[in-house]
Amino acid sequence: MSEQVGRLAGFLLLPLTTGYLSPAEFGVRELLAVSLTLVAQIAGLHLGAGVSRFYFESSDERVRAAVASTAVLTVTAAVGLLVGPLLLVSGSLATWLPGSPPDGDVYVRLACGVFAFQCIREVTNKVLQTQQRSALFACLSLSKLLLEIGLQITALVVMRWGLSGLLLAVLVSEALFALLGCAIVLSGSRPQVRWALLAPMLAYSLPLIPNGALQFGLHSADRYMLGALSDDRSLGLYALAYKLGYIPNYLLLGPFLLIWYPFIFSLPARDAQRETVARLAPIVLLAMGGACLATALFARELVALSAGRSDYSEAAAAIPWIAAGYWLWALYQFLQTGLYVDKQTARLPWITLAALAANLYLNAILVPTLGFLGASIATALTFLVLCVAGHEIAQRVFPVTYRWPAILGPAAAGFAVVLVAGFLPGSLESGADRALRAGLFVSWLIAAALSLTAAERRAALDAIGNRLRSLRSANTGEG
Repeated sequence: MSEQVGRLAGFLLLPLTTGYLSPAEFGVRELLAVSLTLVAQIAGLHLGAGVSRFYFESSDERVRAAVASTAVLTVTAAVGLLVGPLLLVSGSLATWLPGSPPDGDVYVRLACGVFAFQCIREVTNKVLQTQQRSALFACLSLSKLLLEIGLQITALVVMRWGLSGLLLAVLVSEALFALLGCAIVLSGSRPQVRWALLAPMLAYSLPLIPNGALQFGLHSADRYMLGALSDDRSLGLYALAYKLGYIPNYLLLGPFLLIWYPFIFSLPARDAQRETVARLAPIVLLAMGGACLATALFARELVALSAGRSDYSEAAAAIPWIAAGYWLWALYQFLQTGLYVDKQTARLPWITLAALAANLYLNAILVPTLGFLGASIATALTFLVLCVAGHEIAQRVFPVTYRWPAILGPAAAGFAVVLVAGFLPGSLESGADRALRAGLFVSWLIAAALSLTAAERRAALDAIGNRLRSLRSANTGEG
C-alpha cells in the first residue's frame, strides 16, 4: 500500500507537476525515481518478503517481534552503508541525468535521502501489514499522503522551488513517517537482531535481490533506452503515459497483493493453497481487466485531466499498451505464487531474466522507429513473455488447474473492444464519442461477468461484502 499511496499522491498532483515542469524536467524526475528503485532492490535486501514468510512460522509473540525487529534494524544498517558512498559521488551521478541539468547534484542528493527513508518505511509497513494492523496502516498511509501533497503544493506553487522543492517535500514526508513507523514497530519489545532468524530470512530473501533488480529492468529499462535512443520530450511523454497506464495496478492489484501473500502463506494445506489460487484468479483478473479497459478507452480524457499543459496530449496513444501490460503483470502474480509458497525463490531470477532479454530486444527495435509508443508496445509484449515463462516453471513445483477460458476470454474481448473504439469516426462530437466508448465498456462488463460461474460471482460479491463489513468494524473499533 505504501507504494500505491505514493503513486496515488503523484497521480493527484499530476495536473500541478505537469503545469510547472516541462516534459524534459518531468522526464528527469521520472529517471531519478526509477534509478533509486534499483538501488532500493539492493539496500532493502527484500527482507519485507522474509517478514511475511517467517512471521507465521511461530505462534510465539516474542519470536514474531524478533522477526520484525531483525528485519527493520538490518534494513536500516544496509541503507546507511549504501547511502554514504552515493552521496560522495552525487556530482558524477548527476552527469547521467538527461540534459545534465545545472541543479543535478542537488537533485541526486535529495533523491538519495528520499531513498534511504523510503526503504526503512517500506519494511515497517510490511511488518504492519503482516501483523494485520490494517486500521493503523491505513491511518499512517493517509496521513503521509495528505502531508506529502500539502508540502509539494507549497514547494511548487508558494515557494516556486521547482523540481528541487518537489524532492525536498517528499524527503521530509518520508523521513517523518519512517521514524514514526520504527517507533511503532519496535515499541513493546527489545530491539534486537536475532542471528538465528536473520540467516534463514536472508536465505529466503537474497535470491529476490537479483530478481528484483531484473524486475526493475522490466518496469524501467525502457526509460533509459528512450533517453538514449530518442529525446527528452519522448521520455517525459512516456513517463506520464506510464503513470496513467499504471492506474489499475495501484487501485486494484497493489491493495490486493498487500493481503494476498500473507493470506496464502497462512493456509495450512497445499491443496487449500492451490484451490484458492485457482478460484480467485478469474475474479481478480476480471476486475483488473475492467480497470485496464476503462483506462485504455478513456486515455485521452485521463491525459487532459492530469496534464497541466497541452504538449502532453500525445501521451494518450501509449496508455492502452501499458494498461494491457499490467493486466498481464496481474496474471503473473498468480502464476508465481507457488514459487513463494514452496520457497523456490531462486527460480524467479531466471524467469525475469528471460523477460528482461525480450524487453531490451523489443525496445531496441521499436523505440528508434516508434519512439515512446514503441516502448509501450514492448512493455505489453515483455509481460506476455514473463507470464509464459512463469507458468512453465511454476507449474513444475506447484501445479494449479486454472480456468483459462474465464481468464483469457474477457481479456481477448477487451482487446477487441479497444480496437473497435480506435475505429470510431473522428468526426463524432466529443459527447457522442464518449457515450459510444462507455457503451462498449458496459457491454464488455456484462459479457465478462457472465463468463464467471454462479459460484464465482457469489464469491466475488461475498468478498466485497465481507471487506466492507471489516472496514466498518475497523472504523468502529478505531472510534
